[in-house]
Amino acid sequence: MTELPDAWRPIALPHTEVTATGMSFLGRPVEPPVAGPDLLARCDGSRALREFSPAEQDLLRHGHRAGLLVLAPPPRPRAGEAPVVVSPHPDDAVLALGGLLATRGGRVLDVFSVETWTSRPYYAARPELTTRLLVAEELVACRVLAADAELLGFLDAADRPERAAGFLAPDPVAGHTGEPELFAALTARLAKELAGCAEVYVPLAVGGHVDHLACREAVLALAARGALRNSRLVFYEDQPYSLFSSARELTGALVPRLRAAGLDRLRPRLLPMDATAWQAKQEALKVYRIQVRAGIRRRVARYGRALGGPGAAAERVWS
Repeated sequence: MTELPDAWRPIALPHTEVTATGMSFLGRPVEPPVAGPDLLARCDGSRALREFSPAEQDLLRHGHRAGLLVLAPPPRPRAGEAPVVVSPHPDDAVLALGGLLATRGGRVLDVFSVETWTSRPYYAARPELTTRLLVAEELVACRVLAADAELLGFLDAADRPERAAGFLAPDPVAGHTGEPELFAALTARLAKELAGCAEVYVPLAVGGHVDHLACREAVLALAARGALRNSRLVFYEDQPYSLFSSARELTGALVPRLRAAGLDRLRPRLLPMDATAWQAKQEALKVYRIQVRAGIRRRVARYGRALGGPGAAAERVWS
């Protein structure tokens, strides 16, 4: 975004820390000129950029270029009932379906929302801070998209002793792998959260992350019981895993499992993004700094452009 629309609303990112010696962002000192802590505190998404003074707007533009804040579009009319997205972790729903959420709103169920994993040394040495900030990132990203985030509070695979050897399953087609007590608790919780939902988006588990598999298998178990007979199930391509693994191959291999749950073969469908939804998704993705690298965000953006074709962008689901 080269020119910032003055109707868009700035939201400060939660990674800023104020100390006796100044401000830091992502554990590194922030060089002036930047918006100070008082101005950033007023950037909560409740007012448009044009409602700040001209001097403050200049500082906020600089802060946006420096990555200290993101912008949310003005509220837009919503049509129909909002979808529910089962998101294995904070960031999965926005990576895969940020355009859908920007267009239609929705409810994001963040399942394994207690995490400490990061490749950033500053945060790896501060696991409690990391846990808080990963949640704060999700809340800000969903605010950009005008979606509601609900944290279900299950422990991330990387923090479970049972997964010390790794959290990628060798076969993403297979059912859930071990941890029966966890799976039973997850299935019971999703049965409660998804009751009466008209449209539910579920991860395909492309790439075989065990938490994604657990979410998919819990929904399939509920479908097999008839608990979701009034819900339309739509499966989405996990990002960034579908950059490296074929969602089409996985959906073909899943046919017997789907039929056992009373579902038919999955067929691809593109969800086009208009310019506002596309830009809102990019702003929302900028929020995720602790686990999602800039290179991954760029690759996810290129993937969406490739799906949409020349001059367009889209997200792909299977239904």
